[in-house]
Amino acid sequence: MGLSRLAVASVIGVGVCVFGIALTASPALTQEVEPPAPWVKLTGSHAGAVGTCSMIDASDIEACYMVRCDAKNGLIFEIGDATVGEYDLRLARFEIGRYKETIRLDGNRPDRRTIVLSRHPKLLAALTSGADFATMFAIKAGEIDYSTGFELTDARDQISRVAKGCSNKR
Repeated sequence: MGLSRLAVASVIGVGVCVFGIALTASPALTQEVEPPAPWVKLTGSHAGAVGTCSMIDASDIEACYMVRCDAKNGLIFEIGDATVGEYDLRLARFEIGRYKETIRLDGNRPDRRTIVLSRHPKLLAALTSGADFATMFAIKAGEIDYSTGFELTDARDQISRVAKGCSNKR
């Protein structure tokens, strides 16, 4: 009787192990993980800015979160994403560490929204605080609930470089 219970337990144990291995090996069940995207000096259409960009839903559409120097307004935080116009994104709530604030977004281009950082010094402080990650929630963006996150690795150093160059131009 004891041997038969041991045999059944062994068969169940082996079955669980095989099922677990099959689950981890199955490409259909794996989660796609995007590689880290630290802040860097951007090029192309974002030349002169620093930030982080990532692909949206493994498509060719890129979302960028960046800081650049604007001749009129100084440092600008900019969201570059084809969907911001599509969803008429005008208000966003940012959460970075203990910082939480809802901010009105400016800009009339369909693929970009901006925030003048001199009007939002707490956002600038949060972006350069050394936090690892930021979360942004769209407020009143059409009929969708949209939220995203972006990495802040190296943001402090990169934004500092742009700020130094920006203060020299003004």
